Amino acid sequence: MSQSLFNFKTYRLQDWLSAYRLLAVPLLLYTLLSRQQVPFLVLLSLSLATDALDSLLARWLRQQDKRGGQLDSYGDLLTVPFMLASLFIFKPAFLEEQAVLLSLLVGLYFLELASSILRYGKPSSFHTYLDKTSFILLGIFYFSLFLFGFIDWLFYAAMAVAILGELEELVLVLLLPRWQNNVKGLYWLLQEKQLK
Repeated sequence: MSQSLFNFKTYRLQDWLSAYRLLAVPLLLYTLLSRQQVPFLVLLSLSLATDALDSLLARWLRQQDKRGGQLDSYGDLLTVPFMLASLFIFKPAFLEEQAVLLSLLVGLYFLELASSILRYGKPSSFHTYLDKTSFILLGIFYFSLFLFGFIDWLFYAAMAVAILGELEELVLVLLLPRWQNNVKGLYWLLQEKQLK
């Protein structure tokens, strides 16, 4: 079966769930630029829900593959900046108060992205446990910020895990000579190297 990124005839349900995030980009952009907070948050929540569902479905059906990993990574790559951009528009006071910590995380994110593109010619697709955990925590914090206001302990916990996740991915880029998707994490990679 062809694993071409754009061979839609061979797409499975989880591939379409990942593709939804790519297709939602123009709507996210429109609602963000027109400052429609509620429609934007609804669309973003659908994008994040499909992000969780595509991975679960692929694991449950044992159909994890390179194409699915790439679609998932491109979906993340396009969705995450919208979360950050929305803070500029809808929550500028929060952004100003937490500028240092958020700048550190964004800087690490782009450093890992640039390192991966330089090393592999494309974004990484590790989907580590730490990265998935940080994405969940950041998502929970993000929506709680809009619904309930700033919850400090949740923010600092999410940021700590996210920063550790980005550092782990940077180390993985340095250690893995070839592009690889679905790497559980640094601990598991080192365990595999010891067994060899």
